[in-house]
Amino acid sequence: MHKRMNVAILIYDGVELVDMNGPLDAFIHANQFNGSRYNVYTVAAAAGPVLSENQIVTILPQYSITDCPDPDIIVIPGTTSKRPTDPTLVAWIRQKGLNPEKIVMSVCIGAFVLAQTGLLNGRKATTHYLSITDLHTQYPEIDIVKNVRFVQDGNIVTSGGITSGIDGGLHLVETYDGPTIAQQTSDLMVYNRNSILPPYTILPPYYPHD
Repeated sequence: MHKRMNVAILIYDGVELVDMNGPLDAFIHANQFNGSRYNVYTVAAAAGPVLSENQIVTILPQYSITDCPDPDIIVIPGTTSKRPTDPTLVAWIRQKGLNPEKIVMSVCIGAFVLAQTGLLNGRKATTHYLSITDLHTQYPEIDIVKNVRFVQDGNIVTSGGITSGIDGGLHLVETYDGPTIAQQTSDLMVYNRNSILPPYTILPPYYPHD
């Protein structure tokens, strides 16, 4: 019998919906093939409604960081909000991520939230291709990897733009459940893990990055 794993999907104002739902769906659909291994839930810094990108969707998190189940996996979606990241949330991510038994995964520009914790210093990481230059400028200690959908360095996983969060989620499903279940999950989601990157997201020469 597989160990039950808690998967915390972080949400905050301006959260990108595909960043959030892509990996969330990967873990939920994998449950159809692995005996419901993943306990997936949403977590915010505090209780109360959260507004998504462009304030289109109002989300009520299931937990706050003070009362959520202890996560085995933390997913950090990107956010369009210009507000500073709640320092208590950053501290919570850091405290959890210092445990090498826990996985912390960012999606798209969620890498900037993760970078604030210091957990990416000296590690390989990626983000949305349009944000690579900014990430390098703001956090030069990070070894940025270009032209990939995701990269894992130790217990930290970072994924590229938007739908790449699905790739990151399926990568973790494969890590814990094996390639067959990962492929079954991908098929159920009608998602091609082996598709090439879109041509204008490849660097260089399409975007200045140095």
